[in-house]
Amino acid sequence: MGERRAETSRTVRGGGSDRWGTTVVEYMEGTPKRRDVREGERPRQGGGETRSRDGVEADTARVCERVSIDPRFVTLRRRFAFQTAILVVLFLGGYMTYLLLSAYARDFMGIPVMGPINVALLLGIGQFPLTFLLAWAFHLLSVRTLDPLAEELRVGFEEDVEGRVID
Repeated sequence: MGERRAETSRTVRGGGSDRWGTTVVEYMEGTPKRRDVREGERPRQGGGETRSRDGVEADTARVCERVSIDPRFVTLRRRFAFQTAILVVLFLGGYMTYLLLSAYARDFMGIPVMGPINVALLLGIGQFPLTFLLAWAFHLLSVRTLDPLAEELRVGFEEDVEGRVID
């Protein structure tokens, strides 16, 4: 997969070039976008693609539309949105608690814990572990709830009309 991306994302005029002197860009459907002719040259005769780019894009659009209305995909999107919303609310809740305590509970935040270290410093530094903890929780939840469903969908819609793999 890495070789495919490296091969299809090179730029032409500045270094690596493809056959026609254009930039090859691969979008979601996996079809390269390119011009067939350099400026001042005649179009190539024969050896072209058997299907027009518009036909392939239309077929790919149909496959994407089928995926988007699949009940498993809708479930996947809902699970992702719910999981993300919960974790964002937890993060913002922790941060807002810290801000509100800093603004309105100065006596509490000023309580010394050890020498010059007080509650405010511990809660402020605690924002970093909270962030990483929530990111780790998001990963674990994704592996358990989102990834199996996404893999099921990917396998179900892996091949489009011409047998290319949809990335």
